Amino acid sequence: MTPLAAVVEPDHRARVRAAIAGIDPDRRRGWTTDGHLPRDVLTTLADHGVFRDRWAPGAAGGLPRLVAMAEELSEFDSGLALAAMGHSEVFIGALQWLAADAAQRALLDDALDGRAVGCFGATEPQGGSDLAGLRSTATPHPRGWRLVGRKRYVSNLGGATHLLAVARVAGSGPRDLALFLVPLDAPGVRVEGFFGTAGLRSCDVGEVGMDTLLGPEALLGAPGMGLAYASRLLQFERLSICAQLLTAGRQALGLAAAYARRRVIGDGPLLDKQAVRHRLALAHARLGVAASALRDTVARATAGEGFAHEVAALKLVVCDTVEQVTDDCLQVFGARGYTTNFPLEGWWRDVRLARIGGGADEVLTELVAGRLTRADPRYDAELDRLLDADLPHP
Repeated sequence: MTPLAAVVEPDHRARVRAAIAGIDPDRRRGWTTDGHLPRDVLTTLADHGVFRDRWAPGAAGGLPRLVAMAEELSEFDSGLALAAMGHSEVFIGALQWLAADAAQRALLDDALDGRAVGCFGATEPQGGSDLAGLRSTATPHPRGWRLVGRKRYVSNLGGATHLLAVARVAGSGPRDLALFLVPLDAPGVRVEGFFGTAGLRSCDVGEVGMDTLLGPEALLGAPGMGLAYASRLLQFERLSICAQLLTAGRQALGLAAAYARRRVIGDGPLLDKQAVRHRLALAHARLGVAASALRDTVARATAGEGFAHEVAALKLVVCDTVEQVTDDCLQVFGARGYTTNFPLEGWWRDVRLARIGGGADEVLTELVAGRLTRADPRYDAELDRLLDADLPHP
């Protein structure tokens, strides 16, 4: 099963591989032990032109490169993939789209070159997916803005220089949100600490408190448009999540198939057992169909078609598929799969986050369900015909 990026973006794939080739394996294992990703790892990616190359063809034109980066980084380290894709697809993506003044354009250059590293803050202690319920507020100030609030479960907070924060402009309605660029070393900005997590442990997840004065350049885009901005940026993050998940699924399946060929049970290899062979065959089929859907979504989005509902549906299906595949592959390994000597349990834990992060299953399901509320003249007319003809036979 060939990854999408290997076919359509070999040069970008090679660029990402070159960037991570020099990372010492012992150092990489230390990221998980420490629970933090060093900032210089993202700087190394930038030094190899990974972020500039991704964005060179534009937001949509660079989507195949997004997938290439997500696949390569996820295969190397899932936490690095999470941090890098958040920096690229949300932080750089926001600046690429909305930077309007010299300070914001300079920050974009710093982000592309790795001098600045961004993270995204939306979730708050009292709620998560409902952005309309945010309590962080931004109040106009003679020198810019006063931003007060807290953001929780911020990925790569420890390695970032800037937070892209969603907040409500004081006195506005519940959906009148705005995006703010918050330097994490600004007075009144405090990293409160970090949370232990089930998976993706090399990428820290923390909480930040803010009561800070920011200049006018901190506002990114127009006030009141933050919800629309965040929704668009999350489309790109969701696409990267799908690519990361399918990479984990391919790794798990490849290793499980190899094990099933070698492991002897009774008078033959484990793969000769129909239950195991069929379990892995279905896993292969499901991953292939999901990968085809990813390719189709990327192709249509690159061609300029909107893909908000499509990528929401794709993420729902890919999450469900890969969670089942990694669980099945762990089962094939038996007790070995449950130990940390084998990577199955790590992949199994890592993929679980995707059903929460980047839009929880329940939120995305409602988004997709919104399509069903639209009237369809063709099927409404057909239903009318069937109902009119729904009479008993004489």
